[in-house]
Amino acid sequence: MDKKLFQEYSEEQRLQMLKDNCNKLLEDYGYDKALSKDQLKALKDKLSSASVSLHDVKEEKKEADKGFNEQIKDLRGTIAESVKQLKTRTTYTCELCFEFLFREERKVGVYNKDGILIDERPATLKELREPDDMFRQVPPTRKEGTNN
Repeated sequence: MDKKLFQEYSEEQRLQMLKDNCNKLLEDYGYDKALSKDQLKALKDKLSSASVSLHDVKEEKKEADKGFNEQIKDLRGTIAESVKQLKTRTTYTCELCFEFLFREERKVGVYNKDGILIDERPATLKELREPDDMFRQVPPTRKEGTNN
């Protein structure tokens, strides 16, 4: 079997010879056809252009991902803090507070600026031994109804 048939004829004559001499005419027969040199060059150019574009898009995506990842990290932090506050129903605060020694109860109380007790602990022996400052009345004397 020859690799090529009717090569000595022109393109139109070759087509007619192939039609006249074949056993069966196959209308839509699919196969892999070799590419011409021009087609190969165009395909290589297309491939290199697509590769460069892909690299550029990946770089843009990487930069965009950094921004999105930062946003996601910030949002996750906010969510974690909010969940913690919702669970404990408190928030950590640093503000001016006041410590009072209650000798009769042998306790120390810490009050915030609104005068609300926020922490309480037993007084240490050292705190109980220190003399009272006579110019400072801490805590203020409590009236129990018998004092005037």
